[in-house]
Amino acid sequence: MSFVNETKSTPIQNDTGASVRADINSNMAAIYSLNASSSTPSAANSVARMIWADESTDELKIRNGTNTSFITIGSLNETNLGLAKVASPAFTGNVTVPAGTVGSLPVSFSGDSNTGFFKNSADDFSIVTGGTRRAHVDSNGITIRDRKALRLRDTSNSNYVAIRAPSNVASDITLTLPNSDGDANDVLQSDGSGNLSFTALPQAVPTGSVHMMATTTAPAGYLKCDGSAISRTTYAALFTIIGTTWGAGNGSSTFNTPDLRGEFVRGWDDGKGTDSGRSFASSQSDQNEQHNHSASSTVGSHTHSYAFAQGSGGGVGNNFGGSGITSVTQSGGRLAELEQSGGNDGQDLRGYTAETEGTQPSGSTTIANQGGNEARPRNIAMMYVIKT
Repeated sequence: MSFVNETKSTPIQNDTGASVRADINSNMAAIYSLNASSSTPSAANSVARMIWADESTDELKIRNGTNTSFITIGSLNETNLGLAKVASPAFTGNVTVPAGTVGSLPVSFSGDSNTGFFKNSADDFSIVTGGTRRAHVDSNGITIRDRKALRLRDTSNSNYVAIRAPSNVASDITLTLPNSDGDANDVLQSDGSGNLSFTALPQAVPTGSVHMMATTTAPAGYLKCDGSAISRTTYAALFTIIGTTWGAGNGSSTFNTPDLRGEFVRGWDDGKGTDSGRSFASSQSDQNEQHNHSASSTVGSHTHSYAFAQGSGGGVGNNFGGSGITSVTQSGGRLAELEQSGGNDGQDLRGYTAETEGTQPSGSTTIANQGGNEARPRNIAMMYVIKT
């Protein structure tokens, strides 16, 4: 180690005895200060890069390159002066690293330089995997980027429950959880502004409700509405709701479901007056509303023709069998008059060779029955089930 004189030159220069002595004393003071002292060596007794043990703080210090102040190296009470070793360092003070970028991480891992941490912006701590910024922590909280999921593993770490954002949202959404865990069977509801709360909700499908099914098999939690007698114990919830309204079963341990097979269901009148006089769960037989049918018929006229035979030489024969005509009078070779039985003269038929008589008969009309054995609208057969 070399020391300098007061003129900051080395070695000690030839000078008068007093000057040389002063230079020697300064260098000796600097040498003494390497041991320790409780006060900072003066600038006159210090040189750049000199080491000094500060007894007031038990720290080892070194003079800076401009010889203006001392820099603390470490603690004299710690192994290795409290400095991190090459293997397994333990830091007790603050560790500062450069901000870095995604492509140049200030903190990364041996053999995986694409995974680590960096400062993206002020107050932003970002996590990088595979060379991509996956999440960051800032004053708003933790943000998981690119629709990646937050995965919550089970106790065996073999499966997880994941939460992630939808594909696209029109604006930011914040859901604020309630300040309690609610009661049994409560559900979460939103106030429209993202504030969630627990609230009691009626059973999604109430026990005793009836539904149509487009299948012949009743789903779990339902029974066919076929009038079956079922256990009052096994189906206690349903029995509490409908009781023996649709049948008392064996009167003690069973009760009946509604039998809606082949039936149309009509809304209970409940005092409206449209279907008055009906009690709940009562049935009706089919019928048609009273009404009249109108009918008309038209019968055309008909004629009776009376034929006669003309005799030889222009005479007329009496060929009117069954007509009640007993004689015929001829005039000018034509039929002139008919003589009916009983002495009554007939019409003067001179100029005619036959008589036509028209009549308007009377009669009745019968309307025949049409249709089947019931009144019904057009329909499709489906199966009714009841919620247990």
